[in-house]
Amino acid sequence: MFMKSIVAKLWLTIIVLMIVVLSLLGFGLFELGKNFYYAQVTDNLNDQGRQIAGLYAENPEIFMNNDEINRFSQILNAHTIILNEKGIIQYCNAETHLFPGTVFQESELSRIFQGEEISKIGYYEHFDTQMLAIGLPVIREKQVVEAMFIYTPVAPISATLDSFRNLIAGALLASILIASVLALFLSRSLPKPLLRMNEVALSLAKGDYDQRVTVQSRDEMGVLGTSLNYLSEQLKKNMTELSYEKEKIENILIGMSDGVITVDIEGRVVLINPQAKHLLNMSNLEKNSRIDKDENLARLSSLFSGVLAQKEQAKEEIMINEKNLTVRLSPLFDPSQLILTGVIAVLQDTTREYKLEQMRRDFVANVSHELRTPISLIQGYAEALADHVEDSPVQQDQFMKIIIEESNRLKRLVEDLLELSRLQSGKADLEKEEINLFQVSEQVKEKYDQLFIQRNIKFKAEINQDAGTVWADKFMFEQIVLNLIDNAICYAPGGTITLTSARTQKGIELCLSDTGKGISEEDLPYLFERFYRADKSRNRESGGTGLGLSIVKNLVQAHGGIISVESEAGKGTKFSLKFPFQDK
Repeated sequence: MFMKSIVAKLWLTIIVLMIVVLSLLGFGLFELGKNFYYAQVTDNLNDQGRQIAGLYAENPEIFMNNDEINRFSQILNAHTIILNEKGIIQYCNAETHLFPGTVFQESELSRIFQGEEISKIGYYEHFDTQMLAIGLPVIREKQVVEAMFIYTPVAPISATLDSFRNLIAGALLASILIASVLALFLSRSLPKPLLRMNEVALSLAKGDYDQRVTVQSRDEMGVLGTSLNYLSEQLKKNMTELSYEKEKIENILIGMSDGVITVDIEGRVVLINPQAKHLLNMSNLEKNSRIDKDENLARLSSLFSGVLAQKEQAKEEIMINEKNLTVRLSPLFDPSQLILTGVIAVLQDTTREYKLEQMRRDFVANVSHELRTPISLIQGYAEALADHVEDSPVQQDQFMKIIIEESNRLKRLVEDLLELSRLQSGKADLEKEEINLFQVSEQVKEKYDQLFIQRNIKFKAEINQDAGTVWADKFMFEQIVLNLIDNAICYAPGGTITLTSARTQKGIELCLSDTGKGISEEDLPYLFERFYRADKSRNRESGGTGLGLSIVKNLVQAHGGIISVESEAGKGTKFSLKFPFQDK
């Protein structure tokens, strides 16, 4: 039973760790000491050997008497042998039992004669033992003439290291015994606060966040107790915040512009926000309702079924209640990501984007048509002239006139497109000056008088001489007014066109109204789009390029103004232009 307790496990863990750590420490310490001791012995032999080699190099006759080499060997407690380049012994101490003139095998001899110093440990058969060998060059007149080898037995060194190893082993054993006793005492004292922490943790799991641990120390156990108390406080705080976040998410879903609906695997509604009800026109669709029971939602229901079957995300464009909806669906899984729990769908109303895309396509088609028609006419009549199809001068003049007219039409279209592009890019250069509104109205009367008569149009300019002035670019302002007049003439034949002005607190308001066909409510939002025609029956033969109102809007905005339109089918149209007061 004791061996299964945390006390025993902790005690054994500490003992094992101590044994491993102290063993590694002892081994490392011994290796460090051994290497240091060998290095010291080697350096000592090298230093003394260099001195002897230096003496011998200066005075070769010093070893003529064997007593000197024997004396040096005794001082070094080593054997000394001097070899020539062929390995023949020149001098040696008596204890080597070698004789001058004989050959002594030394593998490192060639390195010595290259000027190197060597040291190594190895077994030497002649000495029948492990030896530490030092090899030094004997240099005379900057030439290596002989090699000096000093051999000392390793056994005394090993004996010293054995004593050092035994000392370390004894110290490690004593440390392990002392650590075992201390570890047992420590192991018995640790579990008590742990048991209390376990009780508090179980209380937290049951939802009781008021339990606390009594912290009696500042060690790791005390830190753990403090952390557990902090955890209890944070859990209580987080549960409160979680409730708040849940409420906030619900409010976000309510305020979203996109619809969100979630169903379970049986097709029952789990969550739905008000926008989804609005987009689906299903105010009675509530939680636990089944969407597959309503035939109006059949397409949406099939999308949910597909995602439940495939377990993959999907995106579809559907039409519900005359609304274009982009539906993005994603499967929902439990936390293990293995069990499918339902599907969430985000519904985005893309009706406006769909119409804008349709307008873009119409714009491309209109530009292509507007350009192709005059180009085809110009090409056809030019080829006819080139092929001399008609030799009559009158007919040729008529062909040339048509070519010029179509060229001018093409030129106007390109110029309008360039003007519109320049205005929309913000690169319009305005040369502003004071423009008298009364004079503008008089110019309109004078310029369009005959056309008004031809079209049976009654023009009323309700602008007096005190109407005031507008600070604007003269050419652009005239272009604004004339484009609106041209547009009114086309749509109000036999009707009345009225031009009025009024002074407001913020600026000047200029209004142009007609009693023409009017514009339907569906067409009003797109009236200022390029090539948009509210009257689909009106074609290019009317003389316009389809860009007039778009240019007017951008010209007004370039002056910091606002243009708006009010119209009702069959009752006429009213354009209102508001220009702000500006410093000159």
